[in-house]
Amino acid sequence: MTGTKGPRAKDDKTKKRKRGITESETTSKRHRQQNRESKANDNNTPTPQKSKQGESNHEVLAGELSSFRPQQVIRQSDDGEAGWRVSKPMGGRMLDIDPILTKDEQYLILTYNTSIQIYNANDSLLIRRIPISTLDTSASKGSIPAHIVGTRLSKNNPQLVWVACSDGHIYCVNWSQGDAPSPAFQTSSKTAKALAVVPVAFAEDKEILLVAESEKSNRMEVIAYQLVNGGKRKSNSVLSLQKPGYGLQILETSEDGQVIVGAFQDSLFLGTASATAESLDQLQYEIFSFDSPDLITSIDLRLHARFSGSRKSQAGADTAVDVIIGGARGGIYVYHDALTHVRAVGKAQLVKDGIQVQKYHWHRKAVHAVKWSTDGNYFISGGSENVLVVWQVDTSRKDFLPHLSGSIENIVVSQTGSSYVLHLDDNSAMILSTAEMKPTAYIAGIQSAAIDVSEPKDLLVRRVWNVSEHVRQPIPASIRPSDPSKLYVCVSNGRQETLSGNLSMPLLQSFDLESFTSVSKQALARTQPTDVNLSSKGHPIDEPVVTNINFSGDGKWLASVDEWKPAPRDVENISQDLRHQFMRERHEVYLKFWEVREGAESLELVSRINAPHSTTCPESVLDLASDPTSSCFASIGSDGVVRLWRPRHRQQNGVAVKDANGRDAVSWGCTQAIGVGDGTGIENGTDLINPTRHIEVQGRVVFSEDGSTLFAAFGAVDPGVVYVIDVASGQIVKTLEGLWDGKLQSIQALGSFIIVLSSDLRVYNVVADELEYGIVVPKLYGVTELHQLAVDHTSGHFAVTLPIGGVSSIGVFDPEDPEPLLVRSTPHRIVSLVSAPGASGFIALDDAAQVWVIAEGSDPSSIATLQPLHDLQLDGLSGAVDAGPTTGEVLATDEMDVASEDDMADAKEVDEDVDMGDDDDDDDDAYGSVIPQQFLTEIFDATPAFAAPSIEDMFYKVTGLLATKPHAEQ
Repeated sequence: MTGTKGPRAKDDKTKKRKRGITESETTSKRHRQQNRESKANDNNTPTPQKSKQGESNHEVLAGELSSFRPQQVIRQSDDGEAGWRVSKPMGGRMLDIDPILTKDEQYLILTYNTSIQIYNANDSLLIRRIPISTLDTSASKGSIPAHIVGTRLSKNNPQLVWVACSDGHIYCVNWSQGDAPSPAFQTSSKTAKALAVVPVAFAEDKEILLVAESEKSNRMEVIAYQLVNGGKRKSNSVLSLQKPGYGLQILETSEDGQVIVGAFQDSLFLGTASATAESLDQLQYEIFSFDSPDLITSIDLRLHARFSGSRKSQAGADTAVDVIIGGARGGIYVYHDALTHVRAVGKAQLVKDGIQVQKYHWHRKAVHAVKWSTDGNYFISGGSENVLVVWQVDTSRKDFLPHLSGSIENIVVSQTGSSYVLHLDDNSAMILSTAEMKPTAYIAGIQSAAIDVSEPKDLLVRRVWNVSEHVRQPIPASIRPSDPSKLYVCVSNGRQETLSGNLSMPLLQSFDLESFTSVSKQALARTQPTDVNLSSKGHPIDEPVVTNINFSGDGKWLASVDEWKPAPRDVENISQDLRHQFMRERHEVYLKFWEVREGAESLELVSRINAPHSTTCPESVLDLASDPTSSCFASIGSDGVVRLWRPRHRQQNGVAVKDANGRDAVSWGCTQAIGVGDGTGIENGTDLINPTRHIEVQGRVVFSEDGSTLFAAFGAVDPGVVYVIDVASGQIVKTLEGLWDGKLQSIQALGSFIIVLSSDLRVYNVVADELEYGIVVPKLYGVTELHQLAVDHTSGHFAVTLPIGGVSSIGVFDPEDPEPLLVRSTPHRIVSLVSAPGASGFIALDDAAQVWVIAEGSDPSSIATLQPLHDLQLDGLSGAVDAGPTTGEVLATDEMDVASEDDMADAKEVDEDVDMGDDDDDDDDAYGSVIPQQFLTEIFDATPAFAAPSIEDMFYKVTGLLATKPHAEQ
């Protein structure tokens, strides 16, 4: 690959290859591709193989690049055991819904955007994941998954959970069994904003569901639903409110269901149920509604006996209702004995005059959550300050639990009052003991940037900053070659810190894909998670952005690049002529090298290179690549220079320096610099660093598989140029022109091919010195920065993701043929696409924090261990494997663990009857197979965990031992 072929003459950039397109090789190759497609996918499913005229892509490529038309970006069937397929989504983002802690405090139920997940509160391990409204790649085109708006535990059966979705579908889920639920019914308006469960006497072991519905933003209606025999539903309107404006719709009830309280924008309503109701039609609530001092963002109520002076009256006292609300401007308002006061000052439905309220204020922005303590002497609040605040009601004294990892979204107080459950906006949840304020359980999902399914509470009051509706740039992610089970992804200090202002990703999260748990999180750049990160004008102070991460080929080193530059709004007072130069001079760029030690969760910073690429000012690092065969990294900067970085032993006065652990200290430095700046396509004599004319240059770099060659794409205007560099000598041995056009996204090497993704996709054969094929990328409404490319060296294929509106299309290609092996569409945008070194397949991360695995089912080295068990299709056992433990197994008691002696005797008699009647040649089958321990050791302990074979392979090996008859005893 490092041969000394002469520079290739300029050729038409749309030329496919040297041989003619009408040669017989084309026909035979097309037939081979069609045979491969018939094995990989369902033949009855339409595939993007033919154009409108019925011609193949090969024929279209005769004169120009084939057009990858929007109507060709379609879904195909996931059926078939062989071929490439996409797994069901895993993970997701925790929603702004109160977690559910079971009465015995043994299980924690968390609500995600498309599922509910049950965790063990003692060890923080996931028990099961129950999809609710998940859409996979087999969903109809253009489908948008409905998000969950409410999750409530059943009042009559603690094993059931009611789930309401935004499209009005209501699900009844048995969380102890994990069966995939089907909708119980759909609301009349086909909308749902909030959900509450109310037990009633006339329902006889059934319950009433109160659903807040809203077809228009200025109207809210609360409907009571009851399921009757046959699965039919009955409904009754409880409340209807109209008010112009914007805000949240919240609904809460007391434990006995006799008192309801809720919020519609800045209106607070509360009422009591009629005690004489004998059916749903007779169910009525006496409702009082009045305006609160602020937009309501959170609410809670507490019932207690009303205090009276005499003991006699105290014993027979009525029940008082205390209501507490959190406001969008940081205020907390407490209404003591609210029901008595509203009855005294107004009639039902509307209270014109305000009632007495007590105000507390500490939060700078919206109060995301507020809850009463069990005794009513305290209340707990949380917001965007990353601080849990415990208030004493009588004295207003505050206690703080600061420095949390994200903004507090939800707070739940356990029934015993011994624990608090916190949901943070960095996609994590924890259980705190109220006595010591220390976490007893911690659960964290993938904390990458994700879109909001609802408007953030802090934006209910219009501010000078806004939250981005989409993730507009790829999220750096990588997989360590020596440990392919862990995904490393750049994250931030919470969703609000991620999406306010510029995209902030200063942290690196290590996530175990096998157990699907977060391992660690470490800062790669400067962070300020708990400081007041707002300027005097209310704008957020941007943190550095990690633009690139990459592991070395041996997995011992990690290189990262982080950048920071002043925001344009901070230099408004500088003249227009000097503004750009001022920002360039204050541009901060750091290249850092981290040592990754086996068994250590944190990384150790070894070297930091300030401004690794610079001219008169620091220049951006456009791309970073690692040598798969050695500890070497290559970077390309906007200065038009490719630099190679290698480690070397640190010496002082000729003596090796030791680190804190007694080992030879290592430092990183630039060993080679290759200039490629003359290929920008700009007229000769133009100064790239001229302050009066800033030119946006583009660059990407990649090593060949053997590490001997470096391919660098660099340029400013079309057409793009790719330089072939000999790593050993640092010389440019070949220049390839016309391989990219427009916006350069990625360049990758796969065998003898290099794949370049820009305004089109081009595959070039370096050995044959010819363009293999090219495909035009459609100019659809999407973020072009999210066009991504990844190669799989194990299977010899590559994958491309293209955003189309709010979804993404995934395509898997063979570098020798333009016909895609797989085309799927995901209901969310793909923001990261990586391949697993040493394993076949790709891992995609979308903007809902969900993981998708693209793998080849027939490949024994595919990353099957990273797929959900129900996707492995182990000979029809997928349903049984994914179902998880049954209800009895999860909630087993001591009585269930030991069978009675009578039951054992009955079972023994049955076994004896079976054995006595079976005297054929299959006698040996009546006895269980005895497998020697060493056989199992050879399967499970033959290799380390990170190099272990897939679950599917181990499954068949174990079943093979079980299927083999034991040797007859001598």
